[in-house]
This record gives sequence, structure tokens and C-alpha cells, in this order.
Amino acid sequence: MKTLSRRDFGKLAVSGALGSTVIATTGFSCGSVWNAIASYVPVAIQSFDQILALIDPAEAAALSVIIVAVKASFADLAADVSAYENAPADQKVTWEQKITLGINIAIGNLQQFWNDANLPDGSLAATISGVLTIILSTLAAFLPLVGGTLTMGRKLAKSLPVNPQKRSRSQFASAVNAVFTQHGYSNRVY
Repeated sequence: MKTLSRRDFGKLAVSGALGSTVIATTGFSCGSVWNAIASYVPVAIQSFDQILALIDPAEAAALSVIIVAVKASFADLAADVSAYENAPADQKVTWEQKITLGINIAIGNLQQFWNDANLPDGSLAATISGVLTIILSTLAAFLPLVGGTLTMGRKLAKSLPVNPQKRSRSQFASAVNAVFTQHGYSNRVY
């Protein structure tokens, strides 16, 4: 799959060739990419909430600032997609750049959450890292579809791998459910 730089993306958008190039290189129409992101945000938040429910309340309180930041970054991403869909054509490229930034911010906040979490239980840590990895890889898969690239923020003491993997909403739910079930949390399956 060919990825587009921001500069190439901007040139294509101005020349009107963006739609056919995105379809040809990714298999998505422009509308379906935005719809996929918009439909992904609620399931990502739901999955994040499910792992928060597993954490000791005292640990959750200690992580409250980054938890709020994670949820805010998803809310901002959803708002940016909505703004893109309603923006005039001459503002689309700017909103695409904001969406790329929003995805990278959400990824960075999730990584910061993992870095800051103090999880003593091996099964609990494995469950949370598994679900976070699915969230991260699905988010990262949207980046080339909107002409963006993954930018890693500051170096953290611990982080999770980010290997982009395109998933439908049902594939995402199945992957998350498999992690919960594998580690003995089948009551968290949705």
C-alpha cells in the first residue's frame, strides 16, 4: 500500500485527485474512512472503560489525570471528524491534518496511561496491555488512510508496540473479547 506524505496529500486534494487515489491505494472511499473512524471512537472508549473497571479504585484515582486526557483525546477526534465532514472543500486538508494530530495524541495518551499504570497482577497487566494494543493498532491503521503518519512522542519507560491493523467494528470487538476471555475476564465481553 502506498502511503502519502502530507505534502503529496495536499497536492492531491488541490488537484481534485484525492478521492480516486485514496480509493485506489487503500480500498476505502473517503466517506467510509471518516465513517470508520467515527464508528471506532465509541467502541474504543467502551473498551478503555472496560479495562478501567478492572483497575483497583485507588490506582484509577492515581491515574485520573491521564484517564481524562485519554477520553478527551477520543472526544476531540470524534469532533474533528464531524468538523471535517461539515467543512467546506477548501478547509478539508486542514481538518485532515487535525485528525492526524488527534489520532497521534490519542495514541500518545494511551501509551502514557500504560506507562503510568502500576499493575501488580500478571493476568490483569496482560489483559490491559492486550486490549490497549488492539486499540493502538486499530487507531494507527487510520493514519495512512487520512494521509498521516505515526509520530512517537517522548520516550517512555514502558510502552506498547503499535503495529497498524485495519479492523472492522465487529473484528475489533471480537479481538477485544478474545483478550478478556483468554485472561479470565469473560464477564467483560461485549
